[in-house]
Amino acid sequence: MIIMKIRISQGERIALGELRAMLPFFLIADGVVLIIGGLIGIMGESLSFGLFTGLLFGNIVSAANFYFIGFASGSLLRRNKESGARGFAGAAYGLRFFGMFALYWVLASLGLINLFAALVPLLYPSFYYKIKAVFNKSV
Repeated sequence: MIIMKIRISQGERIALGELRAMLPFFLIADGVVLIIGGLIGIMGESLSFGLFTGLLFGNIVSAANFYFIGFASGSLLRRNKESGARGFAGAAYGLRFFGMFALYWVLASLGLINLFAALVPLLYPSFYYKIKAVFNKSV
């Protein structure tokens, strides 16, 4: 049996560690969105398949986006030229968002996800760091 070693950059390692730390917050925030969705309905839906799949998809995309930001930052640090790094950062940003929103559009147009529920998890890292800064006062 051959065991492959996976090399991950420092940026990826940091991103994975941060994702692990954010997991409880993601779960609590999902619970809040489900409660609000169940009580008042989100975009005309109460608790439904689209709401659950939207949150699941949104969490996966949010975590993948955060991971790819770490991957891109690690790649940027290895580049020697500032202009090349800027171009790479712009391309990585554009590709990440184009792919992300193309997937959102396809799944929402097929009725597989609630678009609002899928977009909300993209805000979780921002809320996490703001709440962490309030309690730690060191971020």
